[in-house]
Amino acid sequence: MKKLLSLFAIVAISASLAASAAESQLQNYVNKKLEPAVKKEQEYKAKQAAQQKANEQKRAEFQKKQEADRAALEKAKKDAQARQQARKDALQAEKDYINSFKKK
Repeated sequence: MKKLLSLFAIVAISASLAASAAESQLQNYVNKKLEPAVKKEQEYKAKQAAQQKANEQKRAEFQKKQEADRAALEKAKKDAQARQQARKDALQAEKDYINSFKKK
């Protein structure tokens, strides 16, 4: 009986070792076959990440340019309003000057 149990234990251990070795070989084979696809996927992901980073950088530059353009436009509007007000004030001063002679 002990010999039979020993034999079954040896068979079980050897079967598990054989299965482990076969699994390892199968895993190596699958890894070799999948390696090109994995490399392509990694390259694609790297390219995609670089493209996304470039797009974000372009978007940031565009936003900065837009903000600078808005600021320049606001400054130009303020300058135009100041010139218009200065003209109004000059015309009013001229009218007041002319009217001061009429009152005399």
